[in-house]
Amino acid sequence: ATVCSSADDQGKESSEAMKPVSWLTTLRAIWKLGVPFFSDPQVRSKAWGLLVLNISVILTEVALIFLLSVDQKHFTNALAHRNEEKFWRTIWHLLLLIMLLPAAAFLQKLVAGTLALEWRRHLTREAFSRYINVEQSYYRLKMEDPSIDNPDQRIAQDVNDFTATAVYLMTHFTKDVCTVATSSWAIFRMSNRLGLFLVGVSLLHTMVMLKGFAAPLMRVQRLVLGLEADLRFILIRLREHAESIAFFRGAHVEKLRSEAKFVKVVHAEYKKLCILAGFDSFSSGVKHTLDFASYLILAPMYFATTVSFGEMHQAHALFHQNLKSMLDFTSHLDKISGLGAQSLRVIELWDALDRYVGADAEEDAGSSPQKSQGDESLNDASTDAGTDVGSNMDVELGEDECKDDEEHGGDTSSEGRVCLMELAGTATESLAVRDLTLFPPHGQVPLLQGLSFCMSWTDSVLLTGPSGAGKSTLLRAIAGFAMKGCGSIWRARLEHCFFLPQSPYLYEGSLRENVLYPSSVGEAALSSDCKAGGIGNEEQALRIREVFDNLGIGYLIDRHGLDEDVDFDKMLSGGEKQRLNFARVLMRSDLRFVFLDEATSALDEANEDNAYSLLKASICCFMSVGHRPNLRRFHTHQLCLEKTGTGGCRGSMITL
Repeated sequence: ATVCSSADDQGKESSEAMKPVSWLTTLRAIWKLGVPFFSDPQVRSKAWGLLVLNISVILTEVALIFLLSVDQKHFTNALAHRNEEKFWRTIWHLLLLIMLLPAAAFLQKLVAGTLALEWRRHLTREAFSRYINVEQSYYRLKMEDPSIDNPDQRIAQDVNDFTATAVYLMTHFTKDVCTVATSSWAIFRMSNRLGLFLVGVSLLHTMVMLKGFAAPLMRVQRLVLGLEADLRFILIRLREHAESIAFFRGAHVEKLRSEAKFVKVVHAEYKKLCILAGFDSFSSGVKHTLDFASYLILAPMYFATTVSFGEMHQAHALFHQNLKSMLDFTSHLDKISGLGAQSLRVIELWDALDRYVGADAEEDAGSSPQKSQGDESLNDASTDAGTDVGSNMDVELGEDECKDDEEHGGDTSSEGRVCLMELAGTATESLAVRDLTLFPPHGQVPLLQGLSFCMSWTDSVLLTGPSGAGKSTLLRAIAGFAMKGCGSIWRARLEHCFFLPQSPYLYEGSLRENVLYPSSVGEAALSSDCKAGGIGNEEQALRIREVFDNLGIGYLIDRHGLDEDVDFDKMLSGGEKQRLNFARVLMRSDLRFVFLDEATSALDEANEDNAYSLLKASICCFMSVGHRPNLRRFHTHQLCLEKTGTGGCRGSMITL
């Protein structure tokens, strides 16, 4: 459940987390996270090398423990027969084994930890490539699939917990199997009855554990992980919006909300605690009941002088060690259930992200034949709209259904997504929209219907209308984000476009890195030597100074320099952030189209006029969302949207 959802939604998603998940589904999720690390050509040599080394160290450690039990038998027999020479010889063997065991344990821990870290490195890089990519999956996941809660926690924490737990259980399971194999061989040599008894008890214990405790605990564990992430996210939002909450005096509301979520966390933890307490009680009863089973089975053989006292002592030690190994894997019930819950949460995220990549690939394949028709269709689009945007015209935003593919030059209605295509560099238009219908991400009532217009390279359009009319959604659709609907958009190539949101994103770095973002921070950043010496690209620095001075924020360079890392997001006011956002546009010489979504809402009128004057002098073609009357003189046209009573919008395009 997402933190910002309603209580009903959170309750619904909590119940979803409590739904039973089959062991097959859980094992499939673990398999999907494990196999790529050992099959990827780039890392599989390292992966298999670490795995083999880890198993080799485990085998060595198990062998040393088995030899220790053999020496303990000789040690006990030497004491029983008062054989001093054998006693001291065995002592030296024991001391050597005792010195080797810590070294083996240290090496095993080091290798297992390295394996877990490298596995996490591989999975995290894979998660980054799925989540942070050109398909903007991180944005689309937030807007289109709110059921996937806390993707940050799934990538940063669940992946780490999964790899650490998987290696831990793999190591213990391998060690237990090797221990059981060696000790069972010795036990069966002494008594088949004791060996069969041990195997039967272990199998029965494992079946009861899996059926009676592991399955319900895994469901509760998934619920706990989700609720803990929700609580953490509430506290993060409190920190990020501390000033607004303080001004609203909303501390009591935030406290009640945090306490309500924490009550759910505690309730889920109590469920988990009850299951674990029941399991520990069951395991303790089994352990203590069987503690003297080996003596009871071997006692008749000892009284019949079939086995010696030392052999009986060794059998008891091996039986206890074997039973511990057989029960060891099931004793990690909390980790087993956590592994299943973590793998399911990560795979849920991956499956959701794969849908976006797959959908884009299908759209590209389906629309590629239409791209060649794009330029040919533009003249028709302009004609259908009435005229081009260079003259007065009415833009029809009625409630007609989207026409079919042959009429549009691109079929989107069957998939419920807008067809977005890029214009050739020789096209006379910068933007063309035809029969565009847009829906909100989670609604069935259209925001816009049948919208058609186009812009040339010398046009600038001011987009106005009441709140909720779909102004920001239209800009998102042009950017390729809000694609739920039908119709066609032809747009200049994305590398020649720039979008300025109302709330600018500030990179955690220097002013130079922020103003050149995102032309690659790596390209913008200076080398470490240059940064240390305060030396940079002088021509670039002069250009940044000129732009900042023109926007009235040159004092930021005087305060912080160009290359000092500062958390500007916390330091700058809303108006300073928006002017810094404008500086990013003015620093780019390759832009041909800029989209502004109330990008000057935090500026006073004088600074707003100055920012738009600089923008108009730099770039001729732009589209703005705004409400202030003074913006009209910086645009050639105004597109006014008006809501209708039956849904959708009507509007008109006028020349300013």
